[in-house]
Amino acid sequence: MHSKNSDLIVVSYNGVIQDRSNRLLESSILSKKDMVKNKNINGILVSLKGVIYEGDPNVVMMMVKYLNALSQNIGIPISVIDYSMELFRILKKYTKTTKIKLFKNMNVANLFLDPKAYKEGMCVLLYDDDEENSKRLSSELSKYGYSVIRAKDPKEFQERMHQEAHDIIITQSALNEKLSNAASSKNALALSKKLISNLPVFMDTAVETLVSFTGLQAEKSAHTIKGFDTSLDVDNICAVMHFKGDLEGYFTLVFPKDIAIIALESLLGEKVGANDIETLKDGVGEFCNIITGSTKTAFDKKDIKVIFDLPKTYNSLKATQGYIGENNGVWIDMQLAGKAFYMFITK
Repeated sequence: MHSKNSDLIVVSYNGVIQDRSNRLLESSILSKKDMVKNKNINGILVSLKGVIYEGDPNVVMMMVKYLNALSQNIGIPISVIDYSMELFRILKKYTKTTKIKLFKNMNVANLFLDPKAYKEGMCVLLYDDDEENSKRLSSELSKYGYSVIRAKDPKEFQERMHQEAHDIIITQSALNEKLSNAASSKNALALSKKLISNLPVFMDTAVETLVSFTGLQAEKSAHTIKGFDTSLDVDNICAVMHFKGDLEGYFTLVFPKDIAIIALESLLGEKVGANDIETLKDGVGEFCNIITGSTKTAFDKKDIKVIFDLPKTYNSLKATQGYIGENNGVWIDMQLAGKAFYMFITK
């Protein structure tokens, strides 16, 4: 049984998930091959609404194998929708190395596969306990011009569900797109061309802002394309701000503790203890706020709309990397009062 929704074909998986049903599903999808060739179809959705799962993950694995092979045979994306939480966990495991996408329901599938069906600027509330998956979903949605609110944990998700207006909620979904050779290569840079062309705004604004607020001399010394550098052999204080809108990514400020103390004492006009980590974290977080606030103003003048989230602060490079991920980005060597500090911008 199947139905057509917009430019998507929906095929229902009926009854118990078992080998016989998998083969019936395969036959049903193959019968749509001519329809796919002759019409503008964006994808096939396999609905698991009302299916019976008897606890054997192997039959789910076989279903995924059939669907992955069918997608390559027909030449069109195949996605799975309308599953339970239990099935989502199993499907996510077995689809991870395939191109099979998972969408909680039809509305979410349309959002990704047929974005013209929705208005640009629509507000999306997103939560996934898999941080990397959450980032990927958010990045993809931002490309379509949607405004994405990405909750960081279940508590924030519940609060935003009840306190903020949003058009659609996304959970339990996964794109599972394999990285191309270019994107997965060591020197690949995932930043958009628009963001790359506007990197000088971040650099120039950081210099101007720090000079203005601390009275210290600041300058950029070099930049390289690489992953977030966790090898710095000094104690560091980091602040990270996610930004979205016309540009999407993460802005990270890395201050070795000695320069964090110098900068903060210059800003406050009072001594800061070397062991007062919370004050140092708050201070670097405030510098991050000030820099991005000035950056936003500069972007507004260029008619580039960007929203910065509140900063997250860390006194561990590994913890910082755990939040922003391991994608390559632009690592910028900076100096303040002749001492090194760093900025990192990634997707």
